[in-house]
Amino acid sequence: MQTDQSKDIVECIDDYLQKIKGYENKREIPTVSGKSSLFVWWKEGNSTISSRSTSSTCSRGEEYTPSPMNIEKVKLQALGKGCENNWQAYAQAFINAVKEEYGAIADKRVVLIIDEINRGNVSKIFGELITLLEADKRSQGAHPIKVMLPYTKAEFEVPSNLYIIGTMNTTDRSTGTLDYALRRRFAFVTLKADESIIEKYYNEAGNRELGDIAVALFKDIRKFIENPKHLCGDMSIDDLMIGHSFFMAEDKEELLAKVEYEIIPLINEYINDGILAVKNTQKESAFDSWLHLTPIGEAEQDDPDEDER
Repeated sequence: MQTDQSKDIVECIDDYLQKIKGYENKREIPTVSGKSSLFVWWKEGNSTISSRSTSSTCSRGEEYTPSPMNIEKVKLQALGKGCENNWQAYAQAFINAVKEEYGAIADKRVVLIIDEINRGNVSKIFGELITLLEADKRSQGAHPIKVMLPYTKAEFEVPSNLYIIGTMNTTDRSTGTLDYALRRRFAFVTLKADESIIEKYYNEAGNRELGDIAVALFKDIRKFIENPKHLCGDMSIDDLMIGHSFFMAEDKEELLAKVEYEIIPLINEYINDGILAVKNTQKESAFDSWLHLTPIGEAEQDDPDEDER
């Protein structure tokens, strides 16, 4: 058996037709029940696939086909979007034979990624698709629904093999634009900043020394942000923690640049916006330490002048 996972079922059907082109290249395939078999072949230029039961005793010539199957409808049946009206069982036997020949998959997964989904106009992005996104409303769902596209007037449905991933950063504080109708149709997965990914990056790069510095900074900045005396408002450490990619660099100069131009400015905005309550003297001390790629340490995480406030 030839296996080709890179092709979908429609492509495999086209290839299979080339293999059975001409009566001399006919194939014998089992019926759906497996109790009998069919001869199938294709005459080039025809829009139908010729088929005949192997037990047929028709006297009208060996190339006579009493049950021609429309090729386009067979393809639609293979995709779960229709059926071969006249010979549905024969069409399914043909589809099964193609799958067996190629190891084809009728519902190859397709992924659509919408980056920063919360920054877009969600109602315009999805429109009437908001209903069709539900699993049971899709093409092979329990209650499939089609809509008419406003410009082409063509019918449209969301295929069951389509996966939609929307990414967003909760720190943007713009997730409120996602209404509950959309939230019900998505599963939410939090990707937390993970120091083990930083360690793995530097281990694979063979730079353990810089990795130790980066991991120490990561831990120190995390302590700074989640310090109960600093953290205020309704955001948690998972919302505010700097992502692990900011601590991954090829050399010390790149890491320092990330700290100076990406990490510190972001934390400074947290402080300016009142998300973190940090006095200027403590902020300056922390920033100075990080600019030297040095953790500020637990003793300095607390404000020494707190009792005087």
